[in-house]
Amino acid sequence: MRHKVHVILATLLLMLPLFAQAKVPNSIAFYYNDIDSVREIMSFERVVVSPSLISEQQISTLHNADTQVFAYLSIGEFDGQTLPETLKNKSPLVNENWQSYVMDLTAPEWQNHIQEQASQLMEKGFDGLFLDTLDSYTLFAKDEHSRQLQQQALTNILSELNRSKSSPLLIFNRGFEIIDNLNFKPYAVVAESLYHQYEPLANSYQDVKATDTEWLSSKLNTVKQQGIEAIVIDYLPASDRNAQQRAAQQLLEAGFTPYISDGLLYEIGVSTIVPVAKRVLGFYDSQLGGMTTSACHRMMSMPFEYHGYVPECNDIRNTQFDKIDLSRYATIFFWLEDISYQQSPQLQQWINKTIGHRQMLFVNTLPTDNAILQKLGITNNGTLSGQVKITKGQQWLKDYYPASFSQFETHQRWLATDVSVSSLIEVTDETGAQSTLLFKGPWGGAVLSPYPIQSLANGSETWLFDPFRLIDETLALPKIPAADATTESGLRILTSHVDGDGFPSRAWFPGKPYTAEVLLEHVFKKYPLPQTVSVIEGEIGKRGLYPEQSEKMEAIAREIFSLPNIELASHTFSHPFFWDMNKDIQEKQYGDHLPIPGYTLDYHNEIVGSTNYINNTLAPDGKRSKLILWSGRADPDEDILAIAEQANLLNVNGGNTYVVGGGNNYISKDIRNFTQVSPTITWYPSAVHVYAPVLNENLYTNLWTEHHDGYGRAVETFEILGSPRRLKTISIYYHMYSGEYPASLKGLLNVYDWAMKQPTTPLYLSEYAQRARTLYETGLAKTFDGRWQITSSGVRSIRVPNSLGYPDITNIAGWNQGPDGRYLILNHARATVGMSNKPVSGLRLKSANGQLLEWQTNGEKITWSLKSHLPLKMEISGTAGCTVLSGDKLRQSITGKKTVQLSSNKDGVLSGTLRCKLSI
Repeated sequence: MRHKVHVILATLLLMLPLFAQAKVPNSIAFYYNDIDSVREIMSFERVVVSPSLISEQQISTLHNADTQVFAYLSIGEFDGQTLPETLKNKSPLVNENWQSYVMDLTAPEWQNHIQEQASQLMEKGFDGLFLDTLDSYTLFAKDEHSRQLQQQALTNILSELNRSKSSPLLIFNRGFEIIDNLNFKPYAVVAESLYHQYEPLANSYQDVKATDTEWLSSKLNTVKQQGIEAIVIDYLPASDRNAQQRAAQQLLEAGFTPYISDGLLYEIGVSTIVPVAKRVLGFYDSQLGGMTTSACHRMMSMPFEYHGYVPECNDIRNTQFDKIDLSRYATIFFWLEDISYQQSPQLQQWINKTIGHRQMLFVNTLPTDNAILQKLGITNNGTLSGQVKITKGQQWLKDYYPASFSQFETHQRWLATDVSVSSLIEVTDETGAQSTLLFKGPWGGAVLSPYPIQSLANGSETWLFDPFRLIDETLALPKIPAADATTESGLRILTSHVDGDGFPSRAWFPGKPYTAEVLLEHVFKKYPLPQTVSVIEGEIGKRGLYPEQSEKMEAIAREIFSLPNIELASHTFSHPFFWDMNKDIQEKQYGDHLPIPGYTLDYHNEIVGSTNYINNTLAPDGKRSKLILWSGRADPDEDILAIAEQANLLNVNGGNTYVVGGGNNYISKDIRNFTQVSPTITWYPSAVHVYAPVLNENLYTNLWTEHHDGYGRAVETFEILGSPRRLKTISIYYHMYSGEYPASLKGLLNVYDWAMKQPTTPLYLSEYAQRARTLYETGLAKTFDGRWQITSSGVRSIRVPNSLGYPDITNIAGWNQGPDGRYLILNHARATVGMSNKPVSGLRLKSANGQLLEWQTNGEKITWSLKSHLPLKMEISGTAGCTVLSGDKLRQSITGKKTVQLSSNKDGVLSGTLRCKLSI
């Protein structure tokens, strides 16, 4: 088995541990392509990768997901372009098939090189090594004596690796000739092409000759008889998943661990599981704006994310279309202008070739290539004239703003030419000519201008129909379990965080206290919720704007930070208003940052310097700042995010989520405008930007110019975003200046009072950020018997649509019914869940207001542990009553049929053992 060495594109962020789950490894993958994300390979319990193409952060993420990671290591050949000086004259020949140097295994220099390479790989965090080219010596060692010398040297090399301090797990690629000579057993032995092989010169897949299959089967069965796992890699392309699954089943029946993939091992293949494609491939044009401001990200990412898929927005200007691996993608969509298609012939060529292989959704415009239109079964038949009216599809448009058909604009006339393409929304002009603006075809769908978004007179935008329905009806994406960052232990997450702006402002209260003092007395001390509070060093520190007031303000900050329910965060040094300097900002109402005398903007100082100030000057013993809360536009690019990542700081703020009932953002039970509901995160290969779930009081007070009690309407936002779809957490987010007026304080307190009455799981913002940043790094696969395998590197909640049925609770802690599905409560990084049409009997955790640390059931016995920031409450279903056998004492009450609530006066980490009588 060979592979080319690539250069890693970027590093992924360092993920925090989830939970460990002890289980016997089974599935395995061999993946030698570039790794932008580990979300696919984490579904496998073991994965072999090219060590140069994976970062230490990615390895850590895989470990959080309970996946073992093996590094490829060539034993018999050096596959670099140039031999190092120390290895010259140690290679008898060049392997022309791979342009690599076949090495003399008896050379001490080569043996030292191997040991050094292995040591470096294990220091990087790998669990083991996959040892390839074990038999390359046969290319030059032709006589028996030479072969014996090489085999003895190989035995010594392998034995030395096994004895090394790092104790790597060793997987051999073949090596049948020397296994009996070893004084240890390898972890596993791999062989290729038992039934299906790849011919690289012809780029074709063929069946293996029966005689070759028989010989290799004999060798592998001998390996198994020695108590060693035998793994077989067979080759079939991922474009035929059914064939791959049949091939894997054939290997399982023969007694071998299977992996079926393409000939270069560049695609995600099939083992004992079948990975589910979760990525959604979207496109934007960078010449018309950046990724985060594109309609691809702003409009479409959230609904795809909600469905459990991972949206990607790719720039048509730099996408290598011939390198796109369709096996990773569930669907494709385009939100482009005519000019973007016209200026990208490579894009149109790729679309033409890809139609029929994946469902596609075209938004705003269609490709300009007539060959593509012909394949789609659509034609452009001139333009519409005069007044245009909707004549079909009114049920799509009910209760939404009417689309604008200006007589001063040209409206194209689109018609279907294929009977398989249907018209969902249709218009007619004053001459009787018809045009379709929403198509549905066997290839997907198309929604055309002026749909689906309209700009309003006040500068905002509105959907002209339901984007969720658009996706559901045109793309018919499979319903899947969705990784979820809104919920913890079956209940909606509640967070509270404060940006430091306005700390030095004086409040309109007796004695003119600082606004921070008002919040200290009326909010931070009053509400025992976990709250995250930040300061701006340039406002309160001695290096800032008010050095003469610094001592007093720092004392207030220390008092706030000393409260047990307060988490520390930085809101930067000088409050930059712009973080993405690639954007051309024409109007700067407040300048670039606070006007601190003599200060030149330094992003490292803004992030790391301000955090160090808090930790060294304001933080009490045992507390440290974990977060940077972005300021201003809160639009950091990947390079800025990397500064926080390297400092091990989580980050939050930004996004566009703001909806209330009434006015221009009117949303009632029947009207849903989601243009101002952002996705949870912006994901980059090297960093993740976590958006604020809901924006702050600025949006409710017209930028703090009127209705200072307006933040009380945030309750409407939380209700809208909680049902009928739970799109966001309850996120109380405001500035220090909310303590300035009695009216603003009253509006804030109303929100807190409402939140305290809701059934929630309160978390610190950092705890939410830890989950949100891993949302896209969640694996999904199907077992051969149809169960779902869910693999998480951080999220604790999975929402299962009601249409999928009721979950088996064998491998999860439990679930709770939400407004839009059943929210699974994970108690392991990897869980296999079957679904049924009726509820499955048994004990299950229905909900808790804390973070689950342990949940194990054994008959009627439950061993549990939870961390709660408020006095603990948990509900257990499937029982008529519970008895505390050990641990923390709990009160018990009946809350429903076959459901009991257990509660305590204590918060923090609680644990114990229960015996709960099963209900019949």
